[in-house]
Amino acid sequence: MVHHICQLQTYDRVTPEAIETIMVETRIRLLKIPEVSNLRVGKRIDKVHNPFTLFFSYDVDNMEKLRQVHDSAIYIQFQRQIIEPNVSWVDARNYEMEPGKDVAYS
Repeated sequence: MVHHICQLQTYDRVTPEAIETIMVETRIRLLKIPEVSNLRVGKRIDKVHNPFTLFFSYDVDNMEKLRQVHDSAIYIQFQRQIIEPNVSWVDARNYEMEPGKDVAYS
């Protein structure tokens, strides 16, 4: 099982209302992708120590499924319509969640 985490830093011009909209749109759009499970979306609490405005994370079965998610029309549209106009920086990370599993086979 692969856990994919994206931390997003929005442009300064993005309002708190727009951040709420981004969170809702992220949930709506990513849950339409069959490979995505355990979706989490959240916004920053501590502005002083956290440069990222919000995050989303989800699980997929393996790295091939993650590629399928990123290649899906829904995800590409999400990137173009939600992420690109509002986000200045994305920090994406992948983690293997099964102890003892060789990450080469994720």
